Amino acid sequence: MITTLDLTGLVRPHLVEMTKREDNPNAAEFRLQPLERGYGYTLGNSLRRMLLSSLRGAAVWAFRLDGVVHEHQTIPGVVEDVHQIIQRLKQLTLVLAPDVDDAVLHIKRDKAGAVYARDLEAHGAVTVVNPDQLLFTLQDDRDVAGELYVNKGRGYVEAEQHPVDRTMPVDVVRIDSIYNPVRRANFTVAETRVGQRTDYDRLTLTVETNGTISPEDAVAYAAALAQEHFRFFVDFGKVPMVAAQPAGNGGAATGRLRELLARSIDDVGLSVRSVNSLKNSNIRTLGDLVQYREEDLLKVKNVGEKALGEIAELLRREGLNFGMKVEEVDGELRLTDPGIAPQAQTSGAEPEEAGAGGAGGAGGAGGPGGGSVE
Repeated sequence: MITTLDLTGLVRPHLVEMTKREDNPNAAEFRLQPLERGYGYTLGNSLRRMLLSSLRGAAVWAFRLDGVVHEHQTIPGVVEDVHQIIQRLKQLTLVLAPDVDDAVLHIKRDKAGAVYARDLEAHGAVTVVNPDQLLFTLQDDRDVAGELYVNKGRGYVEAEQHPVDRTMPVDVVRIDSIYNPVRRANFTVAETRVGQRTDYDRLTLTVETNGTISPEDAVAYAAALAQEHFRFFVDFGKVPMVAAQPAGNGGAATGRLRELLARSIDDVGLSVRSVNSLKNSNIRTLGDLVQYREEDLLKVKNVGEKALGEIAELLRREGLNFGMKVEEVDGELRLTDPGIAPQAQTSGAEPEEAGAGGAGGAGGAGGPGGGSVE
């Protein structure tokens, strides 16, 4: 018998979406709603900690430059002192090839002027994400050569924690390394509505990276790390399981479809007026709703183009169609007609109906006699 985790009585997210900022491709906002009360802080805190401390990246961990023997000095013919150069090396954003864990970048300069990251000698296994990063400035024509030592790591590592190979030059200066590719990670938790309850959580997570990894990949990596560590706690005991609905042959619906069709329209994120209008026509579950075609719904009292667009968006989100036909055969739910994909588009939602949860936050029955949704 196939079993699955017992989630009976728990509300699960209806809205899972990501929005990238137009002015910054390395920043994105992730929204998850509704969540059980308290889950927003539980998930938000865990993800934020993982994002800011545990992701792997590449950084400069040491350097050697002609005329430098320690970090507390100035360099003849160079505008910046060593401390300033170190700060700029920390800002250097690099990507190492997947099969390479460390590399050495070389730099040579013999003319006065600014020296940028793009002036580093090309390395097949290293990509410089910010080639316009200023490294230092020469005051006059002179020969300067040096090396940057790059490796992979996690989080933030202080200079003293980097091991030094005895074969390396004695004038190598170790520096603090910022390996984490995530620059900022914050979250907020607000209340959202499911049915008549308004105390569910809406989690909004904002992530900005340094460009070596996309925000969505960073969130996925952090979630996978958390999942991997939570797995050890699962091994301590027995997890309650329930029998899963088997997927039969001949077009039998999956267990997820059966569960979806049984859900009340109170709990799927429709506006109060849309719920009332549907209930007045004895449409009380998603199973009742998907049997209607778009043109049939427009004949339902108080259901207009705006409500139809809202319902179409719901069906698209859940992977359902209009005009679906299902039947019970020998105790098995079979899909006999897949129906037609939703065509209607959502018009501007009214603030009072969107509630705190936006597209997935409002719901609940206000009793019969709901107003028109035109």
